Amino acid sequence: MILTLKETISKLRSSEEQITEYSERLEELVVTRTEELHESNATANLYLDIMSHDINNAYTVSLGYAEMLRDVADSSLRNYTNKMITSIHHGINIIENVSTMRALEDHETILKPVDLDTIIRREMDTFPDTKMEYSGTPVWVMADELLSVVFSNLIDNGRKFAGLHGMVHITVKDAEEGFVQVSVEDTGKGIPDAMKEEIFNRFTTGTLPGTGKGLGLFITGTLIGRYGGTIRADDRVSGKPDAGAAIRFTLKKADR
Repeated sequence: MILTLKETISKLRSSEEQITEYSERLEELVVTRTEELHESNATANLYLDIMSHDINNAYTVSLGYAEMLRDVADSSLRNYTNKMITSIHHGINIIENVSTMRALEDHETILKPVDLDTIIRREMDTFPDTKMEYSGTPVWVMADELLSVVFSNLIDNGRKFAGLHGMVHITVKDAEEGFVQVSVEDTGKGIPDAMKEEIFNRFTTGTLPGTGKGLGLFITGTLIGRYGGTIRADDRVSGKPDAGAAIRFTLKKADR
């Protein structure tokens, strides 16, 4: 009995030593793998920075030539140059979304007063071949420089859904106390009720043509949340989902 107890204790001690050894080896392995992961991420980010920089430079040059061509083109060619400019801006928007994703993960949001009217008009100018209407009162809101990404994504989405002969409407109006409501509407096929709560999820592809991987709307929803606002998908005409979509969100007014 005593011998058996001693053997058991000896085995337990041996097991404890093995567990300690395994734990130390596992800890070393975790440290090594973490360092490798950090190094891998740093390398990936470096490649991403280089690619984003070079691609943006190429887009900028192409955009400059396209705008020069539009200025001298006759009416029969101007429509094509406008489409070219919009396509270039769409490519820039993709790079911008990738950079925004990194910024959201790496940096804390610091809010400051932003001129909403200036942001909207500037982003509208980047889609010259899209029919748009804008109405609202100029107002300053609490956001940051990434607010332009919200409108770039929503206008681009509305443009794709509205089609060649469609329209994108942007309105700004007072909402609950201290907030404004912004609506970006299109005259496309609308968003089915079953998808309205899903389209702001990451990589929601949906069943509608032109939805892509859902990254743009995910970024849009994330930014509005960081600004302290809310966002939702609606019907442009209440009760008629096939009459077009409306993305409505709120932003906090800035004290000025």
